[in-house]
Amino acid sequence: MTVPVAADVHIALRDGSTAHVRPVVPADAPALRTFLEGLSDNSRWLRFFSLGVNLEKAAERAAAGDRPEGYGLIVTTGAEERVVAHAVFELERPDRAEVAFAVADEMQGRGLATVLIAHLAQVASARGVTTFTATVLPENRRMISVFRESGFPVEVRASPDGIEVVFPTELGPDARRRFEDRDRVAAVAAVERVLRPRSVAVVGASRRPDSFGGAAFRHILGNDFRGELFPVNPNAEFVGSRRAMPRVPEGVDLAIVAVPAEAVPGVARECADAGVEALVVITAGFAEAGAEGAARLAELLEICRASGMRLVGPNCMGVVNTAPDVSLTATFARADVPAGTIGFVSQSGAFGAAAIDGASRRGIGLSAFVSLGDKADLSSNDFMQYWEQDPATQVVALYLESFGNPRKFGRVARHVARTKPVLAVKAGRTGAGARAASSHTGALIAASDSTVDALFASAGVLRCDGLDDLLDAAAVLSEQPLPTGSGVAIVANARGPLVVCADACADANLEVATLSEPTQAALRERLPEQSVVAGPVQLVASETPAQLAAVTELVAADPGVDAVITIFVEHIATRADDVASCLAGLELDVPLLTVFMTPGNLPVVLRRGATGRRAADTTPEPTLGARAAELARDAAAQAAARFGHRQTRPTSAEPVAEPQRPQRKIPTFRAPERAARALGRAVAYGRWRATPVLEPARLDGVDADAAAAILAGALARGGGWLRPDEVEALLAAYGIALVEQRRAATPAAAAKAAAELGGAVALKGVAPGVVHKAQAGAVRLGLAGPTAVKRAAQDVAAKLEASGTPVGDFLVQRMAEPGVEMLVGVLADERFGPVVACGAGGGTAEVLGDVQVRLAPLAREDALDMISRLRSLALLHRADADVEALADIAVRVGALADAHPAIAELDLNPVVASAEGAAVVDARVRVAPPAVQPVFPAVGR
Repeated sequence: MTVPVAADVHIALRDGSTAHVRPVVPADAPALRTFLEGLSDNSRWLRFFSLGVNLEKAAERAAAGDRPEGYGLIVTTGAEERVVAHAVFELERPDRAEVAFAVADEMQGRGLATVLIAHLAQVASARGVTTFTATVLPENRRMISVFRESGFPVEVRASPDGIEVVFPTELGPDARRRFEDRDRVAAVAAVERVLRPRSVAVVGASRRPDSFGGAAFRHILGNDFRGELFPVNPNAEFVGSRRAMPRVPEGVDLAIVAVPAEAVPGVARECADAGVEALVVITAGFAEAGAEGAARLAELLEICRASGMRLVGPNCMGVVNTAPDVSLTATFARADVPAGTIGFVSQSGAFGAAAIDGASRRGIGLSAFVSLGDKADLSSNDFMQYWEQDPATQVVALYLESFGNPRKFGRVARHVARTKPVLAVKAGRTGAGARAASSHTGALIAASDSTVDALFASAGVLRCDGLDDLLDAAAVLSEQPLPTGSGVAIVANARGPLVVCADACADANLEVATLSEPTQAALRERLPEQSVVAGPVQLVASETPAQLAAVTELVAADPGVDAVITIFVEHIATRADDVASCLAGLELDVPLLTVFMTPGNLPVVLRRGATGRRAADTTPEPTLGARAAELARDAAAQAAARFGHRQTRPTSAEPVAEPQRPQRKIPTFRAPERAARALGRAVAYGRWRATPVLEPARLDGVDADAAAAILAGALARGGGWLRPDEVEALLAAYGIALVEQRRAATPAAAAKAAAELGGAVALKGVAPGVVHKAQAGAVRLGLAGPTAVKRAAQDVAAKLEASGTPVGDFLVQRMAEPGVEMLVGVLADERFGPVVACGAGGGTAEVLGDVQVRLAPLAREDALDMISRLRSLALLHRADADVEALADIAVRVGALADAHPAIAELDLNPVVASAEGAAVVDARVRVAPPAVQPVFPAVGR
């Protein structure tokens, strides 16, 4: 992975606040002097091994800045950019440097030292430094622990000067995991500021019913927020039943800001001065408002960064947390957000409002709702990491229009999805191929949204086609046990809907179960003769509600059934509510979905005393006495807070009472197709979660240094398309062989090369700027004998000359064994990284559009899965092609592109797959300076 040569980012600390990491410059000397003076005697002793150090000279040395023999970083906080930490490495020799750092006493324990080590290592590694050393006094056990806990493989040994610590600058897997864990802790702490505040101020609260601030205040007040609530309006004495405040009170945790856009920066400064920990800015007029709005947004973000406040929005609808111990409805969308187990974050306010309404109509609810708006700071990544550890959230649902950092999204979502389903609607195109792709691979990827599909597939995210699709799947995943297989039983009292459902199940990759003989026998005993019992089960139209429920229960117990869809078409003698009541009494170990094809409203089907794999999720409603006691405790806590005894915000490290959950529901649908599609999502997730974590394949025959040398040479001359000999050598360095070929400068030399190869050959003309040789008429196939090759070479040269592109030389290749023409390639996306494609190849690759993509690097299983999803798979099977050999090429191409970001495009087309293997017939590679991808992204990305 490419690393930056300088670090200048805002980072999240363990307590959820932020700090600024940047390179030190000589002008920082006075601030560094102040920092060193502020260190305790103990900290100064441990840093300098002396209390008599000359602080003036020490500050000047620390501020020396970027130079050939060393590099320094500082961490600052606050609008005044107060220095709170400093770190430096000094070269001992070209590949080895000594590292040292100091952290202000009040900032210790927040993870700053670990972050500084990582950033210094990034820079040092980019400059060729492979090893860091540090000398630590024996009594400085805390510093030794910092090095050990950083995740770098540390060696500790005694020396005459103290304890010497030695570790590599390369960030290994363990260190990456440690930093991801640290990022998770920081994200949870930041989100807790927003979703679990002890006190809230609504700035812009108003008596006007049509104002955003007034609606948000009324909704918070009306839903019995469990903390302190302050309306802030200097022009009103009261807002509702509360006395208005002229400004934000000291020590408020969260401020909801709904004032005109031009006033927002001033309000943010007031909030920062008052010690507010987080802002939710509802006001519009920022990113969407041209240059003036962009400048206003930059000012707002600068205020938040300087003070450590975290920000949701601006231009958002607010936030909701339905947990009973919080009960925060800080949104103008609607007051009655239904409580449940789905955490929903939306980049679109309108989509979010529709999602709340849709959840309410379905009888499902939300644990929390967040409208991101302009997503200037806190992002979906942060809220996903919070919901991962939130016991009230069982399903994560996302509406996204953009990715700040797709790679981080993939890492976070993959981690979350291992324990909780993640559903997403992604609108818009990715912009893949932003480097003006000109290869077949680049054109195929850039013309589709497949890069997002690849990202979601690798992370286990269920991509949904719209709001209804998302909420349908969320209803199943939040209320039913996870399917352990794809076998589905269908029970219906009408044939038409049953047939439609069976077809929809096939479309959703579900298998309609054929019931076992014992199950069929049991059904025949209790059902009329005209009933169909083999599966799907068709009952007579007038079957009783009790019988429908009994049949559902019986088929659910069949060993081949992993889920049941029960369809009821209303009959003149049978009411839907009666059927719902009977189904509600069932206790099943597999998911149950119901379809009610009725003219009126759908019944809400409740489960009474659910059992099975998620029975522990059912919690009884609190008694009246328990509720009264809870209210009394909250009143006492609020009174204590008013008199200066602040409550402690519940955190992930401090267990809180398990939130009361509503009674579980059986998902209900109007159409069988929607039920089948929702169940298909759940089955796909269960299958993904049951699959072991795949690791990139370990490859033999790889010479990464040889590949790097070829690419470095190409970059030195400005990049562009590699020469054929460079392409052949680059591929060979990763164990990918082209068909045997010779390079010839003249038609006569081409004829001689053909004689050396023997048998039928192909001839290709090589000319500057000609990427697609076949389209330029520069390819001749199946040539037999030197004479035919010479004539073909002359013809190709004349054709290219006539088009204004004189031929450079020729390639003479042995003809590959007959087989299926496939394509394997890579496009480097500036945000997603290298994207590997595999699909139907040849000259019609773009016309066919039969391609699958994955993000590099690939596990062997990933490559095989790509191939298995191609329409061309039938052709490969018909030709008895070696699919494993094709997959091996895809894996090696992915490893090559992942290790060498300078590869902008790589096209192997065609790759002829046959029973003899997979032969690369033509290849082209374009090289460009890689986009810088920081290992440690900025806050909110």
